[in-house]
Amino acid sequence: MLIFLWLTYVVLSIITSIKVVLNKRNPLAAALWLVIIWLAPYLGVSFYFMLGINRVKRKAVGMRKGLHRYNHPTLEKFIVTEGKLDVHEISSYYIPLAKSIHRLAEQSLIDGNEIEPLFTGNTAYNAMLEAIANSKKSIVLMTYIFHADGIGVKFISELRQAHARGVVIRVLLDGVMAHLTRPSVVHALRNAGIPFALFNSPLLARQFIFLNLRSHRKICVVDGRIGFTGGFNIHRDYWSSNPDEAVHQDTHFRVTGPIVAQLSTVFVNEWLYSSGETLRGEPWFLEEDEIPHEGRVLARGIAAGPNEQQERLRGSYLTALNVAQKSVKIMSPYFIPDEVLIAAIGDAINRQVEVDIFIPRNNSKILLAATMGTINEILGHGARLWLCPPPFNHSKLMIVDDQWLLMGSGNWDERSLRLNFEFNVECYNALLVNKINTLFRTHQNSATQFTYAEYLKRPFHHRLFDGCTRIFSPFL
Repeated sequence: MLIFLWLTYVVLSIITSIKVVLNKRNPLAAALWLVIIWLAPYLGVSFYFMLGINRVKRKAVGMRKGLHRYNHPTLEKFIVTEGKLDVHEISSYYIPLAKSIHRLAEQSLIDGNEIEPLFTGNTAYNAMLEAIANSKKSIVLMTYIFHADGIGVKFISELRQAHARGVVIRVLLDGVMAHLTRPSVVHALRNAGIPFALFNSPLLARQFIFLNLRSHRKICVVDGRIGFTGGFNIHRDYWSSNPDEAVHQDTHFRVTGPIVAQLSTVFVNEWLYSSGETLRGEPWFLEEDEIPHEGRVLARGIAAGPNEQQERLRGSYLTALNVAQKSVKIMSPYFIPDEVLIAAIGDAINRQVEVDIFIPRNNSKILLAATMGTINEILGHGARLWLCPPPFNHSKLMIVDDQWLLMGSGNWDERSLRLNFEFNVECYNALLVNKINTLFRTHQNSATQFTYAEYLKRPFHHRLFDGCTRIFSPFL
């Protein structure tokens, strides 16, 4: 009996060790798991299969099993090959960045886009409501949070009126947030007769195991012609009927041109997964000969999620940091980068790149502590941290050398990098970046710089809390 137990232990340990060696990329983590497996008979094997396997990607891939991902036909006349950036007055040293993101995103860089930043809730919401009010054929709307009160009342009213005049509408909501918001947006949409679906509803047994995988994307496309994306949810705290009342801030973008087809492609794939309905062609997409050449912004959509083979958002951040020659500006409400991104920021600073990071001072104490537990290393390298005063700003923006912009829904934290489904857009255009730089300058003028020396002066119990919070940052 003892010999049988011993042989079983050896066989299981060998099989599990092979799995560790083949699948664990971090050498330290692999070594620790091997020690646990061999020194804790049976328990070590059990612990590995319960805790050591990265099930996030497996679950995310399993979500889409059997579904055919739609890729909109290539818009040949708008494609910009990476070697011809200089024709569009873009510095040639961006070529490696464009090539890398082409591989990561599996999307072409396209010309002919007009992209207009919308810096306030009133501006962004009014632009979206106007487009919905003037819609003729179709509306698709995907958002993480949709409050049925406040500004949400106006959206539901405009959607109801569009639906009544024959516009086909599809609304896609994150399933968890849709059930958490009060009053219920699910009831409001259903009562208005607006077709909607929920991404990973916790009420569906087959999707319950995917509960931690959330759709954080914000996309709206009207008539296949006008798109909106960025950081704004349909959230009561970002709008007020009183223009003088201080509300939360964010940055959204109105986009026209061929890039809109990439927004629509992301939506129809998520809609297929969530509802089972296939959306193709008219009225959701324009034919290529109908797509106008709207402007001179080069742009590419980056649909990131844990189901992808490569980490698209993290890869975009890393490549941009590695390409930077003069300056990097980052704005994010949740800035908790991992050690790889910290090392890339440090490397950029060592190359004499100026790095400025903007975060809201009035964030939650736990999230701010997690940021502080991470930021000390970056401050030690020489980055500048700016604590921005109220109102709270939810913008997610990155600028490199005043010519390249990354905007969208992705934060600099583990949830955006590993768990959420995000959508960002990279843009090459100095005039557009200059408009965003105005926002950075405005925040810098009102912000307080937090230095490395000030961090070292923080009381011991604060720094201890920072460190403890940082350990649990992947769960925040």
